[in-house]
Amino acid sequence: MHASLTPKQKKVLDFIIEYSSSHDYAPSLREIAEYINKSLSSVQHLVNVLQNKGYLKKEDNVARGIIPTNASQTTIFKLGVIAAGRPIEPIENPEPMEVPASIFVQPGNYYALQVKGSSMIEEGIFNGDIVIIRQQQIARNGQTVVAIIDDNQATLKKIFYETDRIRLQPANQSMLPLFRTDVEIRGVVVKIIRELESSNPNDGLLLKIVSTMPHTTFSKRVSNSESSDKAKPFIQWVGGKREMIKQYQKFIPTEFNNYYEPFLGGGAMFFYLQPKQATLSDNNLELIKTYEGIRDYPEEVISLLREFKSKHSKDLYTKIRNLDREVDIFEKLSLQEIAARMIYLNQTCFNALYRVNQKGQFNVPIGSSLNRLICDEHTIRNASAALAHIKLKVADFENIVSRAEKDDFVYLDPPYYPISAYSDFTRYTKEKFYQEDQIRLKKQIDTLSQKKCKVMMSNSDCVFIRDLYKNYKIYSVLSSRTLNCKKDQRGKISELLITNY
Repeated sequence: MHASLTPKQKKVLDFIIEYSSSHDYAPSLREIAEYINKSLSSVQHLVNVLQNKGYLKKEDNVARGIIPTNASQTTIFKLGVIAAGRPIEPIENPEPMEVPASIFVQPGNYYALQVKGSSMIEEGIFNGDIVIIRQQQIARNGQTVVAIIDDNQATLKKIFYETDRIRLQPANQSMLPLFRTDVEIRGVVVKIIRELESSNPNDGLLLKIVSTMPHTTFSKRVSNSESSDKAKPFIQWVGGKREMIKQYQKFIPTEFNNYYEPFLGGGAMFFYLQPKQATLSDNNLELIKTYEGIRDYPEEVISLLREFKSKHSKDLYTKIRNLDREVDIFEKLSLQEIAARMIYLNQTCFNALYRVNQKGQFNVPIGSSLNRLICDEHTIRNASAALAHIKLKVADFENIVSRAEKDDFVYLDPPYYPISAYSDFTRYTKEKFYQEDQIRLKKQIDTLSQKKCKVMMSNSDCVFIRDLYKNYKIYSVLSSRTLNCKKDQRGKISELLITNY
């Protein structure tokens, strides 16, 4: 067992070992890429990580020159969390983990701690990293130590001995040092392990941005969600159906097989139903990657959002928003970073809009109030649990609903047919959804009906939609209009709910 490896890293290592054993030579990078369904650059990074951790050797300028090292493993104990920020109470809940024996170049006792905070990022120690500590009570100037101060509070800092005091220095220019006359040293950092390393070599870009910003107290809102709550949408979505579910309940089929939702948005219907088998999809790549980040890395997303919350300001919002103008976020950010960025912008922008320009760049201004929730931990964890075994796809609706079979339930919430000159204001991908797409959707619903699938669709109440679906069951429901710039024109508006059953 390789406890210091991520599932993706372990999958690559196991494949290399098995392939090398059965073929008497190593697989090529392309063969590894095909096996894990990733790009060559991602595979190259994963191989480099495994090499740095001592699991592989690479012979330069040699084809198939990847060699498993069969590095011996040593078990040490992870004792809990260490603060790389403000001191916290030490947590001692021993958890065994295996690490390469090559780490231990000096005799002694070693243990591991998980880092919480961003005060050591300029030393390459990021929130969530595992640090291996050699237990000792003395340290040299400039070493990174586990220090106990102020009635048994633990912190991770660089230590410097001054004339009449000890300086505990963060490796983060935005943070101030701690000065003490009495410090107990519990050990020195000898190794850093990025235990949940993604396949992205630029992982940590968001933390690097946040680290340059000063702490603020603008964001004071606290969530009232609980760990026992039923899962619900973790983002706000204009046109989302969270408030409409009560009106939809009596129209939802009580029994069905698989569930399909090809215009996912905030996913209110999915979270209400929480089916065991579901395929959720959307044409919005960033949205689906956000769902994947929540599903696969909830704690990492929460950790990033905590950092955003502690430094939320107009300047930070602008830097995070404009990141897609500087880099390709799908190449440069990990799943957890994409998810945290999208949630942060969703929580702090004007009216929770998701809108992009023709280049696909998010272009919504910051909201009028800086006091935003930003990090709803229980909602994220509950949503992650609900998504655990769910298929997520980036695809046009036609490619997804064509997979549905008899007695499957398909819920469709497409971009509504515009009923005013400004209805297209909330466009959430750079691709439009035109009248011909509405007609194409109708043809797919006809095909699903012939296959005896159960179909429900939401759309605007207008002559075009009523005529298009005149052979289906049509119901009027009332929804709240919140985006009109004139308050007196906000309120209830009729929408259509269309079913084939």
